Amino acid sequence: MHDQEVFLKDVNPSDTRLTDLRISIQDDLDEIHHQTFATYNQRFRMELYILRLPTSQFLVPLRITSLRLSEDSLNNHHSDPRDILDFLSACPELQDFYFRGWHHNEPPSADSLPIAYLPYLHTMQLSSTCMTRAILSHLDTPRLVNLYLAHLNTEFALNGEHNEEGDSEDEAHDFSQSPSTDRATGMGLRTLIDRCNPPIQLLDMDYSDLRTKDFWFIFERLPLLQDFLIVASDMSNTVIGFLSPYILPGEQFPRIRIPHLRSLRLYNCNRLSGDAVVTALAARITYINQQPSPVETLSNVAIVNCDLVRFEDGERLTELLGNRLQLQLA
Repeated sequence: MHDQEVFLKDVNPSDTRLTDLRISIQDDLDEIHHQTFATYNQRFRMELYILRLPTSQFLVPLRITSLRLSEDSLNNHHSDPRDILDFLSACPELQDFYFRGWHHNEPPSADSLPIAYLPYLHTMQLSSTCMTRAILSHLDTPRLVNLYLAHLNTEFALNGEHNEEGDSEDEAHDFSQSPSTDRATGMGLRTLIDRCNPPIQLLDMDYSDLRTKDFWFIFERLPLLQDFLIVASDMSNTVIGFLSPYILPGEQFPRIRIPHLRSLRLYNCNRLSGDAVVTALAARITYINQQPSPVETLSNVAIVNCDLVRFEDGERLTELLGNRLQLQLA
């Protein structure tokens, strides 16, 4: 295709200075085939405006380390998971990947999707897309450290039926305004973690939610997590309770999930009661203080505009956390 030829002509994969690539997928004929270039700190960045992503068969491996991909069409013109995964497979040195789409609700492909192996990827952001499950489920990112999920929730049901392990209804039956996307995001994370066990240290979820059992899964499977931020979640008291110490059957001593957690930030989580938050954090801090060897403690806790956290809960949290607490009552 002509837009692919223009793309290939302008990208020289042997040029080590070309590190950053920004692609806008759109159908504005005034912008298509337009490229801009910039240099900074001996790095070379290119921005492209194209109708579709080129297929990997037209590409030799690109040496870019940062990719920003956005769907910017106003006329129902968009990419699909196969295009994205196929293009990512041509970027084996990628370290940062940012994707911003929009909520087009397409049925999933009947054919299997390719696995994109990104051995150096350490930061990824997915925003405003219904393709979360398809993308996360088909990535192999053994060095992923920072994961940002933004504006993935929708109130409408996603198209397609899935029957993989974990696809059953959430046994907790907790309330959710976005049950279909909660499940899709959770299943994508489960598959990603099962495939490559990424050493995620930061998980930022802005208007992106999970089922209760998916929260349990990631808290169990991400032991290196240090920074957890979530905005506008329907997470229940059960979920915050997962941060409390627990004792496995047959064991004598308690343990805690995500033992390296240092920063916990909860914004507009309106299903959480103040009492549940206080109970979980008090139990966790008591456990930490009783350990004979140093254990990571909560050095930064933000409870902001959570409807069911009341003044008396704030007083108890302040007594518990002191200057480690950022509190703003709704």
